[in-house]
Amino acid sequence: MLVFLCRSSRLTVVGVMLAGIISGLSSAALVALINSTLSNALDARLLPWLFGGLSIAVLTSGFLSHYLLKRLSAKIICDLRIHISRLILAAPYPYLQKLGKSALLANLTEDIAAIANASQLLPVVCINFVVVAGSMAYLSWLSWQLALVLGGVIAFGVLSSSLFREWPKEAVFKAREEYDVLSSDFRALTEGIRELKLHRQRSDAFMAQSLAVSAETYSRYSFRGAVAYLWVNQWAQLLYYLAIGVILYVFPAWQAIDREVIGGYALVFLFMMTPLTLLTTSLPIFSGAKVSLQKVGQLGDQLKRQTVPVDVPDKKTEVCAMFSGLSLQGVTHSFHREKENRNFILGPVDLDFKPGELVFLIGGNGSGKTTLAMLLIGLYMPEQGLIRWNGKVVDDCNRDDYLQNFSVIFSDFYLFDELYGVDNQNALVDDYLQRLHLHHKVRVENGRFSSVNLSQGQRKRLALLVAYLEDRPFYVFDEWAADQDPEFKHLFYTELLPALKARGKTVLIISHDDRYFYLADRCIKLEEGRIIATEKPVAVSN
Repeated sequence: MLVFLCRSSRLTVVGVMLAGIISGLSSAALVALINSTLSNALDARLLPWLFGGLSIAVLTSGFLSHYLLKRLSAKIICDLRIHISRLILAAPYPYLQKLGKSALLANLTEDIAAIANASQLLPVVCINFVVVAGSMAYLSWLSWQLALVLGGVIAFGVLSSSLFREWPKEAVFKAREEYDVLSSDFRALTEGIRELKLHRQRSDAFMAQSLAVSAETYSRYSFRGAVAYLWVNQWAQLLYYLAIGVILYVFPAWQAIDREVIGGYALVFLFMMTPLTLLTTSLPIFSGAKVSLQKVGQLGDQLKRQTVPVDVPDKKTEVCAMFSGLSLQGVTHSFHREKENRNFILGPVDLDFKPGELVFLIGGNGSGKTTLAMLLIGLYMPEQGLIRWNGKVVDDCNRDDYLQNFSVIFSDFYLFDELYGVDNQNALVDDYLQRLHLHHKVRVENGRFSSVNLSQGQRKRLALLVAYLEDRPFYVFDEWAADQDPEFKHLFYTELLPALKARGKTVLIISHDDRYFYLADRCIKLEEGRIIATEKPVAVSN
């Protein structure tokens, strides 16, 4: 944890440590002053001033130590979240799919929260460690013989606790691993709540076989780790009480010693027990933070390895100002289908698209339509073959620029509640809201939708509005009309799509609405990953 914090601001960490040392030493000196006051060992006239000065030193330095580290911790955690988020945005989409949403969310939430909690505990550990060290120095001044006995007990307690500390680490690590599974189940619960409510047997089986099992496993490992640390803490406290018993009853019988010294030892050691206990009880928090640091570090390293560094001289360059043609040449892509336990191969695909084309991509479920669309827009990379945009080959170096040429509405789209990165032209927005029949439901205020709590069909229309405002040369709609009523479905196919075509936009529609295929310049039919037909359809009579 110290190394992690020092990487961000060594100077601040040094300030935190110094302030903690001053606070701890002042606390130990305050206890020594109280003991000296009780034994009348100091000038009574100085005692109030010494007590007041030490009290102010304890409070001021303790506040400064906590303040500095909380400020540093807040900055580091914020920077870490932003850093991981940027790496996620820069990583290839197939790799993010492989990692899974649940694992990514667990790193951004659970792991970083654990790191934040541990970093904020560091001043407490520092202060209490110095309190123990300062108290031991004072006890050594009272009696070096007793200090040796007490130091030996504390050293034995620390060493034995360190050995026992390995015992709960495995449970802590397994609990963190199980949290990824539990997060996945929570996501399934929230996103699949309608399907679960409509099928009691599915709901009961999901709870019994998945969510409840994950929750109980996570709880079992977490409890096992907590109890293991509890035993470690109890062992340490048992040694501390044994030390007090030895000082009070055994040592005086073995060697003559002043009763006032014995009383001072008992008083100071009782005061030391609280910081000693805090030091031992902080072990689970730092152990969990260590696991979280490893998980976040591993994720960061994995994402960095997947990210291709690209030198972009001018990020403001308009990447989609011109479009003359897009071609796929011998493109293939394969993936494993779990249900069928076989590899699905798409391609080789040879296709050409030109400006102002309206193209339907058709075929049965599982024929590879969405996979082909993902290859076309650049989220998937071809295993073989080439993609050319305006005659230029798309590769890892220019793939990000290539992605900026497409406006896509996926079948499982996500609708942001704000028009991020889109010019908010009020007149244009109002016109589109009217055309999409949403003006009575939604307003755009300061670049934000007044509401996205709409039906799925209405949300898709808002997504279409965003796509209009993006004004990209190539549009892809994956089963966009599936959630629309017949009236608006007809409007979409017969008015909105031809309007895009008239503006010189290339539009690819994945659809099963065969009654509208005649509107297309051509239909591309897929079957088992192969293009079996590319033709100009004819109108279907009613």
